[in-house]
Amino acid sequence: MHGAVLARRVAAGLGPETTLYIDRRFSDPCTEEETFQARAFDLPLRPLLRQVWEEFEAVVLFLPVGAAVRLVAPMLNDKRTDPALVCVDDGGRFAISVVSGHLGGADSLAERVAAVLGAEAVITSGSHATQTIAVDLLGREFGWTIEAESAVITRASAAVVNREAVGIFQTAGEPNWWPASLPLSPNIRRYDTLDALSGSGCAAALVITDERDPYISVGTTLQDALRGTHVVLYRPRSLVVGMGCRRGVPVEELERLLVDTFEANNLSLSSLECLATATLKRDELGLLALAEKYSASFSCYEGDVLNSVYDSNIDLAGNTNPAEVSCASPVPDDVSRPGELHPSSNARRLVGVWGVAEPAALLASGASRLLVSKQTASRATIAVARREYAQGALAKVK
Repeated sequence: MHGAVLARRVAAGLGPETTLYIDRRFSDPCTEEETFQARAFDLPLRPLLRQVWEEFEAVVLFLPVGAAVRLVAPMLNDKRTDPALVCVDDGGRFAISVVSGHLGGADSLAERVAAVLGAEAVITSGSHATQTIAVDLLGREFGWTIEAESAVITRASAAVVNREAVGIFQTAGEPNWWPASLPLSPNIRRYDTLDALSGSGCAAALVITDERDPYISVGTTLQDALRGTHVVLYRPRSLVVGMGCRRGVPVEELERLLVDTFEANNLSLSSLECLATATLKRDELGLLALAEKYSASFSCYEGDVLNSVYDSNIDLAGNTNPAEVSCASPVPDDVSRPGELHPSSNARRLVGVWGVAEPAALLASGASRLLVSKQTASRATIAVARREYAQGALAKVK
């Protein structure tokens, strides 16, 4: 009976997305105040557990840990796909993270359940116990993706927990991935230059970048510069593409322009966050399909908003007011200077805007300058900007 009472409290505390399965012997109709779903079941528990194990991303069992482990053991597959499992004791004193603590979210779920019950969360994962970085979770809340083999992630995680030297290098993405109030472990150091990172002799390196290989800019490769180091690459969703095109351009042609531009500028498609264009292109099938393929958001801007980027008295990219220069002597469409805006008198005459790709990229990213100025293909244009973030939130170890 205690478990049934506790389960109702937890279900109410976790919110309407929670489904409560309760032994029919102790089930009562939900009150109007209870927003969760409640379903009665008959023992034995194992058939039901097999069902919910496949259906839900997280499971809370009001059972002793030993009993829970025996029940779920035949269903365990992989920490990357198994649901989170938390156990609560019959006295409601402990919420214990049992399975998929990091990747599945059982650690954070245990803390939520404990908060509802006024209990203690029991979390035994190494990074949590030592209050240090979880290599496999870094940046997850921001949508970062990881590029590294599972064995490399495991070895890098071991280096963190075992207090071996770990280097961090970041060129893009959210800076506040670690609480500013909590100092990083002394074995973890952030490096501001690639030379410093490669010369550190660290056992593992966590590299946060939207560049395909940050070392290309200094004449080498990441593999050569960090040979013998366990390198984990993180791809923040930091790049915004502005794109304009003629009506009916197929997605294959647009994708070729996107891929070629990213390859030529050493950028990772895994970091593409948004595709931006003009409102008159909001139903352009090729653009919509391209955004969907790369799981990018799709933003559109009215012509006057696009023009405001050029016409503003604020100098976004080192240009004079384009309204003064574009009509008389516009920058030619086939000339592209890094970081600069390139208003087009042809675009202004045909569709009423000085350009689409460049201002759309700046507007959607909030950036102060372009990362890649307008590139022109036969029937489309592209520009790239990098999202900018407030600095100072990251704890830094000297």
